[in-house]
Amino acid sequence: MPASQAEPSRIRIAIHGGAGDLAPGAGPQPLQRAALLRIASAARQVLLDGGTALDAVEAAVVLLEECPLFNAGIGGVLNRDGLPELDAAIQRGSDRGCGAVTGVMRTRSPIRLARAVMERSPHVLFSGPGAEQLGRELGLPEVEPAYFVTHERLVQLEAARSKGIITLDHDSDFDRAQKSAPPDPAFGTVGAVARDAWGGLAAATSTGGLTNKHPGRIGDTPLVGMGTFADDRSAAISCTGTGESFIKACFGHEVHARMAYEGWELSRACQHALDEVLHYGGRGGCIAIDHEGRISLPFNSYVMFRAWGHADGEIHTGVGPEDGPAP
Repeated sequence: MPASQAEPSRIRIAIHGGAGDLAPGAGPQPLQRAALLRIASAARQVLLDGGTALDAVEAAVVLLEECPLFNAGIGGVLNRDGLPELDAAIQRGSDRGCGAVTGVMRTRSPIRLARAVMERSPHVLFSGPGAEQLGRELGLPEVEPAYFVTHERLVQLEAARSKGIITLDHDSDFDRAQKSAPPDPAFGTVGAVARDAWGGLAAATSTGGLTNKHPGRIGDTPLVGMGTFADDRSAAISCTGTGESFIKACFGHEVHARMAYEGWELSRACQHALDEVLHYGGRGGCIAIDHEGRISLPFNSYVMFRAWGHADGEIHTGVGPEDGPAP
């Protein structure tokens, strides 16, 4: 438990269910909004009950992994062999303690395995069978790969295979014109960031990656300092979008560096890093909470599924820019 005095007014939570495009006439996405509201409320309750930021982001991402509306855990997209390859990472801001896994397809909750890597091993990042062997040794629940596969994802994979494309969760108009890529109704990476009653920060992210991706492809999600980052001196950050471009931008650490070394405020630092993503040909967004409790939720895609809340009990949800920024 953190040594500083607990102050419930410090509590903040934000989650995302991915960023990208919507099919024409897709509407306000009530199912996704309801899921985000439910999950963000549960994570905030963890904080109100005295849990740490790390506890809250893990709890939120576990629930997001169990929701087939989003691309993580159950309903995660499939690689070209028709298999799930799941990635996750988690980081604590007080000491940058972190854990990550990539390419797992048997561990029931990738984010719980990532936390186990952080707390129960001397290492940071495990991949594939080695990650699953560690989870087995630590007694984490396992499933068959088919547990994660949904009918919708099989249909999506067949569509991508027929066109010979790798479908991103965040196809732009240019992508569609050039590749005839179909929109993805269940948008990408999921994540959570939190600030607890002691002022501690944490971030967690989980994803299924890209439809029809080459087996073994790794994006920004499990790379600490890229798609997942937390440092109590600056901010907690979880990203979603074109993973390769977020890696090139060193997104999470870029936000931290601008805040820690140049004194930028959170929203400016996030927007700068997002401009770097665009410079490298990518789109997407992030959720972020800084050490003073400010929230930033920028995105340069058409939409980003998101929810955020303070200790006052109200949770806000958003999909498109018309839903406005965090208060």
